[in-house]
Amino acid sequence: MNALLKLAPIAAALLATSVIAQERTIEEVVVTATKRPESLQDIPISVNAFTGEQIEAAGVKDIRDIAGQTPGLQIKSRGETEGSVFIRGIGSVAPGIGADPAVGIYIDGLYASRATNATAAFFDVERVEVVKGPQGTLFGRNASSGAISIITRKPEIGENYGRALVGFGDEGQQKYEFIYNAGLSDSTALRIGVKHDRRDGLYTNSVNGQDLNGREHTNARLSFLYDAGGMWDSHFSAEYADMSNTAAFVGPADSFAESVALNDAPDDQTLESLRVNWTNNWSLSDALSLTSITGYYTHDVNVTPVDADLVDLFVADFNEPQTNDYFSQEFRLNGSSDTIDWFVGASYAKEELGFTNALRYDEPIVAFLFGLNDLDLGNGDVCDGGIDFDGTGDVAVPLCATPAIETPSGDGETESVAVYGDLTWHLNDQIDVVAGVRYTRDDKTLTYNNPPTDGLLGGLDAQIFGPLTPGPVTSSVDFTSTDPRVALNWMPNDDIMLYVSGAKGYKSGGLNRQFDPVAQDILPFDKEENTAYELGIKSSLFGGRGQLNAAIFSNEYENFQLERLVNLVPQVENIGNIDVVGAEADFRFLIGDAFELFGSLSVLDTEVKESIEPALVGNNAPMAAETSGSLGGKYTVPMGTGDLDLSAVWTYSDRFFFDIENTFEQPSYSTIDARAAWANDRWGVALIGENLADEEYLAESFLFLDVTNIRAWGRLLRLEAHLNF
Repeated sequence: MNALLKLAPIAAALLATSVIAQERTIEEVVVTATKRPESLQDIPISVNAFTGEQIEAAGVKDIRDIAGQTPGLQIKSRGETEGSVFIRGIGSVAPGIGADPAVGIYIDGLYASRATNATAAFFDVERVEVVKGPQGTLFGRNASSGAISIITRKPEIGENYGRALVGFGDEGQQKYEFIYNAGLSDSTALRIGVKHDRRDGLYTNSVNGQDLNGREHTNARLSFLYDAGGMWDSHFSAEYADMSNTAAFVGPADSFAESVALNDAPDDQTLESLRVNWTNNWSLSDALSLTSITGYYTHDVNVTPVDADLVDLFVADFNEPQTNDYFSQEFRLNGSSDTIDWFVGASYAKEELGFTNALRYDEPIVAFLFGLNDLDLGNGDVCDGGIDFDGTGDVAVPLCATPAIETPSGDGETESVAVYGDLTWHLNDQIDVVAGVRYTRDDKTLTYNNPPTDGLLGGLDAQIFGPLTPGPVTSSVDFTSTDPRVALNWMPNDDIMLYVSGAKGYKSGGLNRQFDPVAQDILPFDKEENTAYELGIKSSLFGGRGQLNAAIFSNEYENFQLERLVNLVPQVENIGNIDVVGAEADFRFLIGDAFELFGSLSVLDTEVKESIEPALVGNNAPMAAETSGSLGGKYTVPMGTGDLDLSAVWTYSDRFFFDIENTFEQPSYSTIDARAAWANDRWGVALIGENLADEEYLAESFLFLDVTNIRAWGRLLRLEAHLNF
């Protein structure tokens, strides 16, 4: 906070020197967060939007790279294909199939039900919108704390052009992109894009010399547009992603070491996915339009490959391959008149998920660590004798295997239907009244199987994965929710809008990957609800040369879903209520025609108010830094036949905790990213630096079999060149 305050006078001094008479103004950003194109400055909700040009200039690879410049957005990651998104201090932790995320992620209108789905879309992007607070009427199910909407570039009719980019840097960085737009006729166009990027690892395994925590990602996208002269347009896109990362979790002592000693590199963290979107728009009249969004997504992912013992002697390793098949269909009818803009809609979604836990372990070592030799009836060595498990006599145990393996598995299915509507009544030229409501029903089924094995852990009633099951066990639950939204916005003049809003958010309940031997059933957990209030201002200053947006807000979460790893299993329960209050602001100013200053600030206060675990009362929510912010600038001047752009962004985060017990703390830290680029209409070059001060901080810290850390990347330098043709 002190660092931000010290910079405030500098920013004020720069603003004071601005020459208001200049003609250049801040470019208007048009967003579709309200399901119709509107200026970012005219909608009564808190939104941060990033254009494709801003994303490209910042070298954004996925949603993690926009967090520092978005007040209230935090993302923690267990690898290059996993991310848990938090908005205003609330998000989801576990990557398991039983729980849903609190932040909805949407790609061209398709709900990305798992955070692993969102990393594939960040190239050839038109816009990214980060919407804060419950968004049930606007973005659908499980957007109780906010939503991130990613809009990819569509084909352009009548245009034929391409772009190729190559980049190389330290730490083995390589980046290649190719995009081509083909106008096939007066009504059709095709667009193709391919991207590949790689990077060496964060660590070297001193045992075998292999790089750990590197990345190798390939994306390919094909999209087709047909436009029948404004009466009907149809956009089809398909994207394939193949991602592979050499994963490693390490203990606290090795978090920022250059090398670690693991008995062997774990399996790669992989993701292979296919996403298909088909959007149709019909203009039924000058005031009425119909939209259909059909989506399908499938993936195979290995989410948590890890050398679980964190030492150079084989004790245990763990993999969890998952599958996901998701289909959705949405219909939306939009209408408008001189006084009312409205839409109504209905949606259906079906998601099928599967997982297999694969824990390999050395039985003699595990027997010693668990103290099992004390139970042996013979010579004190379990692997040569028998254990008296129940005190009734000798129970034979086969010779120990190296490795032994436990493989519980499960399949889940969710069906969701919803109807919703939203309207804006233009009471007069200055006042709008907004109201909306959504009704959702989620039906969930989970089948779980944790069979007995010949291994020691299986014989001990599954010490790692919970109680054994008497074969596959199936359980079903359903949840319903009615979520209203109201807002009032007042525009006293063309440059200022004040708004106040209230909304209710919903995050579906679900079923745990745990079996209750007493109930002989799978343990369920209830839905989570959020009641949110917000007061905000959006303003245009200095004749369009400045923007300042701010909001204060309050969120009350009831039946908060806490996800924790109980040994290796994500366990979800409703632990109580959490209150969140805070304030956010972001600004952008043009100072002269050459310099642009921008920044953001977030202040949060989160507290567990009530809990079934009294020790949690008074704790902070995870990933909720009390203060965070950013300050950046961009200087553009003509040079030769092109323009020289110099830009830099400083981001800051106060300390926060990774867990609700407030055990694993990340101290405050800051990073500096910078870019120097020259370009004209034909070609360009750019030198990019990330985390230039080489700040050491963690991307994640949690309890696995032991305290486990994953560090964020240090300093990276990269040179890129592109050619337009």
